[in-house]
Amino acid sequence: MHGSATGDGGQSLRVHALLRQLAPEYLDRFGSTMPGRQRQVLKKILSCRTPALGGQLFQCADCSGFAYRYHSCNDRHCPQCGQSDADGWLEAQKARLLLAVPYFLVTFTVPEELRLFIRSHLKSALDLLFALSSQALQELAGNPRRLGAQLGMLGVLHTWSRTLIFHPHIHYLIPGGGLSLDGRQWVRAPKNFLLHHKALGAHVRTLFKERLRKKHPDLFASVPAAVWKHPWNVGCQAAGSGQNALRYLSRYVFKTATSNRKVQRLAEGKLQWTYRESKTRQFTSLKLEPLQFMSRFLQHILPRGFARVRTFGWLHPAAKVRANRVRALLRQQPLLTPAEEQTWQPPTDPPSKVAQPPAPKLPCAPDCPRCHKAMQWVGTWRAGQVLLYPKRPP
Repeated sequence: MHGSATGDGGQSLRVHALLRQLAPEYLDRFGSTMPGRQRQVLKKILSCRTPALGGQLFQCADCSGFAYRYHSCNDRHCPQCGQSDADGWLEAQKARLLLAVPYFLVTFTVPEELRLFIRSHLKSALDLLFALSSQALQELAGNPRRLGAQLGMLGVLHTWSRTLIFHPHIHYLIPGGGLSLDGRQWVRAPKNFLLHHKALGAHVRTLFKERLRKKHPDLFASVPAAVWKHPWNVGCQAAGSGQNALRYLSRYVFKTATSNRKVQRLAEGKLQWTYRESKTRQFTSLKLEPLQFMSRFLQHILPRGFARVRTFGWLHPAAKVRANRVRALLRQQPLLTPAEEQTWQPPTDPPSKVAQPPAPKLPCAPDCPRCHKAMQWVGTWRAGQVLLYPKRPP
């Protein structure tokens, strides 16, 4: 059941159900002018967990009850996909990234005057934002008068605010210290301080301006000169062990803009979007026209293949030697491949015992909707195949 009455004559719907409800009108009015990428992703989202993508059929052995479980689209923009992927990513990052040092969360936010330009040139502008914000961090940290060390950084791009407007910013989770410039020592950052936020903001603005002018002169000419006078907002805050910050970042690694939360569709026709104010931490809401909500959601669809999560410095996959040097200096277990783990930590089983491959995992069977007993998996059909039907009871 996708919706329920709200008591004021309106309806409460999940985001995915709301998108399905609004899509026909939106496509009718704006489909001819929509970017092809948005149309493509919207089509996938609308088919998520429907017969169009195939699924599994389950049947009860005791009665004639049956149930379908439809496949997910697994698109990173879909509000109802990706939770299990996010959980797996979080555990993998904990093992690979988290060290026994304090962490910092550094956030680079693009000034409002530059956001329309970035939205119009999404891939090239966001690639620049990643490259130059990470460069600004490394150059300031490498200054002997500051930290005098090489950083390791995990960067995650968000393009939305709590009200779903276009608000590009990159969060960097950074260990509180770095590898000395000669690669021989671990340089610990001062307590509750990594780098000066105003210096970072000024440096990334200069880098962005100069790189855009040299590499994309045509795009640079389209930016008003006054834009470069506005400061870039950079936040730098202590993040303790990094666990909570990493958990926060994981929520939207495999989702975009919002989870599959409930939205109130009011009797007057507008939507009531509830969110928490970042400054006051109090919940508030705003009213949106339905198609305005649809437009706000779709503007966060990223170009095909664009990497929202990136690592830099000695946390980059190509810098494994430096990452293990850091781990050795901090007296922590090195990063090892599965084959290396067998050498570094011998297996507990006797060498003569050959490990058996795991049995294929069958779909988790739901309970029968009629008699509430466990159902049996009957079969799977793929997208484009004829829908499977249950066998009739004798």
